Amino acid sequence: MNSDTITDIVICLILFCMMVIAIYPIWFVLIASFSKPAYIAQGRVTIFPMGFTLSAYEKLLGNKSIWIGYRNSLFYTFFGTLINMVVTLPCAYALSRPRLPGRKLFSFIFIFTMYFSGGLIPSYMLITSLHLNNTIWVLLLPGAVGVFNLIIARSFFESSIPEALLEAARIDGASYTRFFLTIALPLSKAMIAVLVLFYALGHWNSYFSAMIYIQNPKLQTLQVVIKGITASLDASVTETMDSKEMERIIEQKQLLKYSIVVVSIVPMMCLYPFIQRYFISGIMIGAIKG
Repeated sequence: MNSDTITDIVICLILFCMMVIAIYPIWFVLIASFSKPAYIAQGRVTIFPMGFTLSAYEKLLGNKSIWIGYRNSLFYTFFGTLINMVVTLPCAYALSRPRLPGRKLFSFIFIFTMYFSGGLIPSYMLITSLHLNNTIWVLLLPGAVGVFNLIIARSFFESSIPEALLEAARIDGASYTRFFLTIALPLSKAMIAVLVLFYALGHWNSYFSAMIYIQNPKLQTLQVVIKGITASLDASVTETMDSKEMERIIEQKQLLKYSIVVVSIVPMMCLYPFIQRYFISGIMIGAIKG
């Protein structure tokens, strides 16, 4: 056995161990959500579920607020990501062009906001003065541009869409808008897929902004609804309960947490396979070109 074969085996073993470390926590949460709480507490649930039960899912999905939160989070994720892309891509492309007047100044202004902000109270006062508080727009408009994602897109356009290509298109009679829509964007599918995933994850996991700015339960996100359900279980535990009843509620809460994790990650897990090919390409482009 030569040294190359040994190296390949060692690399495969390391990658396999890393895969197990990454996948097992998700697998454990999945099997635990279908197992009886007593078996989980005893540490008997390791590879397969024990005492198969759907009680947690029946309780969780039977709650109407979960479906309202699902609907709202899907709405915020879809339209929020759409707004993000409509604003970020043209802005990033413009900043990537050397001929843009004041290009460095605009870039500095965007980057400045990554390090300095007014804080929570001024932001809340601004949102209130704009009459966005307790509306769907408060989760869509204030974060229309993510500066980090803007920098990723600008760097991609700078390195992958040369100025010579624009000049050739202009000679053929293409306007700046037509070049951006018909040439620059189709050549940027990998980068767009990365930004869509980043923005969609941000909207789907939105918790703090929804908790601060939205008071109407019909507009709340799934994450806030889930927090309310777990908080209600905590509140149901009182010192006057007997030990068996308290133990039952604690076990129910633990089982419900596992099912909540499964329910909340399903949409993003369904989204990833559709953009996986472009996502990997986008990561490789960033690794090669910077």
